Amino acid sequence: MADDNEPYNMDAVLDGIEDQEGDLHLTSKTVSHFYHERVVLEEIKNLASYPLIGPSPLDNRERWGLRISLIRYIGGYQYQSYLLDRSLEAMITPLITPIRKLVYDLTIGDLQGQSMNEMGDEVFYMLYFITKTRGYKTVLKFLPHEVQDLEPAFAFLKAQDKRRPWETRYMLMLWLSLMCMIPFDLRSIDSEATKTSERIPLVDSMIETGKSYLDRAGKDRDGSALLLARLLTRKDTCTLYLPEFVDWAQKTLASEPTVFLAVGILATLCWIFKLGQREVLLPIAESMEEMLSSIESKDQFMLNSSAKQYIIKLSQRVGLCLLKPRVAAWRYQRGNRSLLSNLNPGALQGSQVNKMSTTIIEETEDDENFEVPEAVENVIERLMNGLRDRDTIVRWSAAKGMGRMSNRLPKDMADDVVGGIFELFSEDVFQLPNGEPDISSVSEHTWHGACLAIAELSRRGLLLPHRLTELIPWIILALKFDVKRGAHSVGSNVRDSSCYVCWSFARAYTPEVLDEHVRKLSNTLVAVSVFDRDINIRRASSAAFQENVGRMGIFPHGIDIVTVADFMSVGQINNSFLTVAPYIAGFPEYRRNLTQHLLESVITHWDIAVREVASESMARIAVLDLEFACTEIIPSLTKMTSSLDPTIRHGALIALGRTCKAVKAHSETPLEQRLSAETLQGIAQVVPNIPEYTLSGFGSEHIRQALCVYISSLSEAGWSVEGSVLASWKAIIESTLERIEEPLQKLASETFKALVAQYGISGSEIEHCIQKVSPGAERFGQRGFALALGEIDFRVPQNSPWVSKVVAALVKNASTNLVNEAVADAESRRNSLLAVTNIINVLDDFYRRVISKEVSTQILDVYYSGLQDYSIDHRGDVGSWSREASMQGLQTMLPLVARLDLVEENKYLSDEDHAQLLAKLLQQSVEKIDRIRACAATAITKIVYAKGSSSQGEPENYLLRIPHREKIMSVIDNSADLNWLQPAQVYPRVVQLLNLKEYRTDLLLGFIVSAGGLTESLVRHSSACLSEFVTDLPITSDGMDGNQSNSTLTMVEFGNEIMTIVEKYEGQDRVIVPLLEVLDMLVESGALLMMEGEYDFAPMVRFVRRQTLKCKDTRKLSACVRLFCGLCGLGGKIKNAILIELLRLLVHPFPKVRRTTADSMYLMLTGSIEDPTPESEQVGQILVNSDWNFPVAQLTPLRDQIYPLLGLQKPKPVAPPVGAQRRL
Repeated sequence: MADDNEPYNMDAVLDGIEDQEGDLHLTSKTVSHFYHERVVLEEIKNLASYPLIGPSPLDNRERWGLRISLIRYIGGYQYQSYLLDRSLEAMITPLITPIRKLVYDLTIGDLQGQSMNEMGDEVFYMLYFITKTRGYKTVLKFLPHEVQDLEPAFAFLKAQDKRRPWETRYMLMLWLSLMCMIPFDLRSIDSEATKTSERIPLVDSMIETGKSYLDRAGKDRDGSALLLARLLTRKDTCTLYLPEFVDWAQKTLASEPTVFLAVGILATLCWIFKLGQREVLLPIAESMEEMLSSIESKDQFMLNSSAKQYIIKLSQRVGLCLLKPRVAAWRYQRGNRSLLSNLNPGALQGSQVNKMSTTIIEETEDDENFEVPEAVENVIERLMNGLRDRDTIVRWSAAKGMGRMSNRLPKDMADDVVGGIFELFSEDVFQLPNGEPDISSVSEHTWHGACLAIAELSRRGLLLPHRLTELIPWIILALKFDVKRGAHSVGSNVRDSSCYVCWSFARAYTPEVLDEHVRKLSNTLVAVSVFDRDINIRRASSAAFQENVGRMGIFPHGIDIVTVADFMSVGQINNSFLTVAPYIAGFPEYRRNLTQHLLESVITHWDIAVREVASESMARIAVLDLEFACTEIIPSLTKMTSSLDPTIRHGALIALGRTCKAVKAHSETPLEQRLSAETLQGIAQVVPNIPEYTLSGFGSEHIRQALCVYISSLSEAGWSVEGSVLASWKAIIESTLERIEEPLQKLASETFKALVAQYGISGSEIEHCIQKVSPGAERFGQRGFALALGEIDFRVPQNSPWVSKVVAALVKNASTNLVNEAVADAESRRNSLLAVTNIINVLDDFYRRVISKEVSTQILDVYYSGLQDYSIDHRGDVGSWSREASMQGLQTMLPLVARLDLVEENKYLSDEDHAQLLAKLLQQSVEKIDRIRACAATAITKIVYAKGSSSQGEPENYLLRIPHREKIMSVIDNSADLNWLQPAQVYPRVVQLLNLKEYRTDLLLGFIVSAGGLTESLVRHSSACLSEFVTDLPITSDGMDGNQSNSTLTMVEFGNEIMTIVEKYEGQDRVIVPLLEVLDMLVESGALLMMEGEYDFAPMVRFVRRQTLKCKDTRKLSACVRLFCGLCGLGGKIKNAILIELLRLLVHPFPKVRRTTADSMYLMLTGSIEDPTPESEQVGQILVNSDWNFPVAQLTPLRDQIYPLLGLQKPKPVAPPVGAQRRL
């Protein structure tokens, strides 16, 4: 047990919170208000009520429990933190009030010299967590900022041990940073300040303390940076203290400081340049630029993301300081940028805005002639390099800096900046022979940074309209940027940022400006919003399209598209590709571009899942314009199937097959007349021209999968093919059926079905398939061809003569794989059973016409054998596959054959078959595997409730004669909402069927295997139900009373059933080990011991003894020991015999068995003897005090001492037979 003061892992606690049940999962859903307000306020009130000085009233475990409780409620609002605003004051005030009082008491009050306890840290932590959730700027508004609080709060901070939680120091520094904004001279506040001294001791001390925290790695560093910046930018301190701090910062950074200290200093300088007055900062701005240049030459800083981010941030703020605060008069002004204002009828029209903007530019050209400091150029160069950085936070900071800086630059210089950003797009871009740009070598970081910068410039109006013609082609490329690098692709951030650029266009420009680019932008945005692989990109593109539609209204069919391609609909990839995309393709303006995008980018995508769904989307779009599909889409796809790139070939094969099938289904004119002869020849030669190496090398499974889809699609479309082409198709399918991949075999069998259905199959080919499933054939071929045989339609006259031979071959394959371990293959057994079921399902009413009674009996026998398949290999219970397939077969076959038997004299099924098979199904319904129970329940329901049609009798006449049907139907109700995957629901109901003699043995066997299993919940529910059922049984039929008159089972009969199972399954540990544990459970509950005098336990004891002989399974031996000890309660000769066996096990070769025996015997003896005797106490001492890990030779004399103490005679060793050699 963990100590109460043991520290906890907070990350693990927070990770586990999301797994809690209840109302806490708010991160995955949107709420409208602070749902947990009342609970949180009560918890905060409770937390604030504890004393913060002296011994902590709660131990570690209790404190963490209180903390976690609040975290669970508040943390759920991380993504909707604004919902907390109404309650923030009520949450913060109860926490800060005791803190404020504590600060006064410990600094200037009567409790000086004492320290805050752990509960104070908890209060500070909760303040921090609220700050983390809502943001420090919002929380600061609710903290007190009285003048008199400054000195005590700072004194309290200084007194804090740096080993205490950093949350305490962080919140104190935030509080102090707020108080540093008070509009009073700090000299008047400082109690130690003098009128003659220029320096303020309080400020000196606060600066030194703040510096000491700048080298920390936690949030207290951020708090100290803000505190120092607030303090140093005050009017009464900036003149004296700011130059000193800057000088210290520069010297420290020049002296190889740690990365943490460097980041802290840079963060402080960033805050200073953000909060300080320009006239104060100008004298030090130039030196900042020199300092930054020197820092960039040090690798230890340039390898740290935070350091680089602050370098960029500080650089842009220095640059802003060097430039006069102004808004560029030359910037493009759209006019009303508010959507609400644009909807106003009096808003300016686009032409008026353009006229006004032109006027502004002309009038202010003379105002642009001002000198730009040389350092600004260095800043711009540093920001330009930041756009190429590998870290997103650096690029994002550089982009924002570019926008802010450009807003203060002259028009010509800002235009140079824009040109420099445009040049980033062309870096490492090469021209392909067809004139298209090759972006495979470009850096995704550079393009991402460039797009962010462009977006920042455009939304500020700094990207003038004449630049759009040059920019738009790059943005179109960026929207499609998806470059494969090794085993992954890059570019999702580029596509996301380019959507941001398009979104900013809508906010910045009038419709007239973008009118000439509308077609390219709208088509590309639509394509990306429905066809991109990443959900966030599809949503970002949809949002950009929606923004342009709402603010400009010039995108074709914009409103219609926005209502369909919304945030939710494009979020699901199948819906986006298969529903939204075809809808948009219904508009001619978008159809060709969507098709072209599919052909160029999506069907050839590196992700196989995207290629597959894209091929289906292509088929749905192609039928909207059959002429274009026949002249452009299908010929293009045909050419792509010969590509050497396996990715392109795979996507083209799937898309070509599905498109041809869809187009032919929708074309009234024969497709052969629509397609050119060259295209028809190309389609026919697709499979014959596939290189052999692509079918056997790395990635060949994908090509084979595509070929199967292609062949299946053309077969289902009834495509006309020549004999040689058909032969090549069959060869592909045959070789694919022999592959090791199960999904590929399944797909090949489905393709085989489509091929046979359209082009037929000869007797020699069926014979070839039969040979492939013969017991001596290769096992992978057995699996595949078994599935293929199950796909043949034997209702076809030319195939029906072969059905008996095919079924016999499948039955033989399943039977041989079950009984012959040398050739046993679980997949082959399962596939053969599934194939037989599929044949029966297809035959339906033709069953008796082509299947003889003898073959039907063989099918029943193989299903019955499959229900008893409990094969195990390294993968676990692989026999469950056969059991599941057999149950699926029985639920198909039994109702069908029983229905056909109603009109035929020669019955295929007997009443004994019904009961016997149902007993096995009931056994499966209580087995330990969830899916097997569910499958058994489905089979039982279909069999028990199967009825004949009205023409075959009354509707209530059931097809099969099921013994005790009503009782079974009352337990397994066809309409009941019973979840067979939940043991707690299943076992209490099914246990009632143990009273039915016809099903008792098999059902009890299922209960035993489950109750003696390893899964805790399964064992708990099944064993509890079985124990309760047995306890309520009468001992004999003579002991039944009125309440038990309906029961047909007694305890004695139950014991006999147990021994029946023993006789049948002895030697099979799968059954025997759980049986021993169930018997131990029943003995421990007292149920079996109630039969003493009415039941002969001697066979049971002999059975248990046999299990201990030559056994090396410690689980089995331990179960025997426990059962022996339980049966000692019987007394008499049986008890003596059991004690002798226990004493034999006390010197077993396995130490674990010896220890288990000693412990069990001691508990048995102490629990069964009411008045201990000296002998029994001595036995107990021997069992408890002896170390049973010692060698057997040392333990045997100890064991021998127990015989006379228990009144037993030590058995004499049995001499070995004459001539026998003793095995060493």
